[in-house]
Amino acid sequence: MIGDLLNNIAKEVAEYVDSQLEFSSGKKSVLLIKPTNSKGELSIPDNSVCLSLLNIDEDATMRNPMIKKRVEGTKVYTQTPGISLDLSIIFIANFPNDYVNELNYITKIIEFFQKKDTFTLANTPSLKKQERFFEQLVFKLSTTKLEDQHNVWSLLGIKYMPSVMYSVGKILVQEDEKLSDGRVVERVAREIRKK
Repeated sequence: MIGDLLNNIAKEVAEYVDSQLEFSSGKKSVLLIKPTNSKGELSIPDNSVCLSLLNIDEDATMRNPMIKKRVEGTKVYTQTPGISLDLSIIFIANFPNDYVNELNYITKIIEFFQKKDTFTLANTPSLKKQERFFEQLVFKLSTTKLEDQHNVWSLLGIKYMPSVMYSVGKILVQEDEKLSDGRVVERVAREIRKK
């Protein structure tokens, strides 16, 4: 689900940036991939931008502790509370020996999210399959101090490359309704005994 959402975002960003910039290699893309492979080596293809998930945070203030119940005839359906998540993502440009294009690509990504920082079904129909997980996705530019950036790059296992980070919220993860074992009480009988 998170992967599908981010993959749709990567495609839309790629369409925008590809229409704005032209590179001599002809290979222009934003890909949802891990920046390193299992050996810790850079896995971002040359002349492309990697979109990757950095972190998932729960927004506990949005959590509803109440279990939802719905009655249909004599059946009772229950649903446990969902979890509201905020994501931290990063776009990393990899254009070897072409620092100017790395910076241009990152600039166009920032420009894209300046124009469209909120994604809904109305403005992004490609998210239809994931509609149960969000009402709107809001992208906010994340600025980090230089020393904190060092921690990010250590976490990723690669040396610094031109990049931009965003926080994305609110994503709701919630299981489907389940049929409860209990049934609706239809009638209560009371027996009165005389002594």
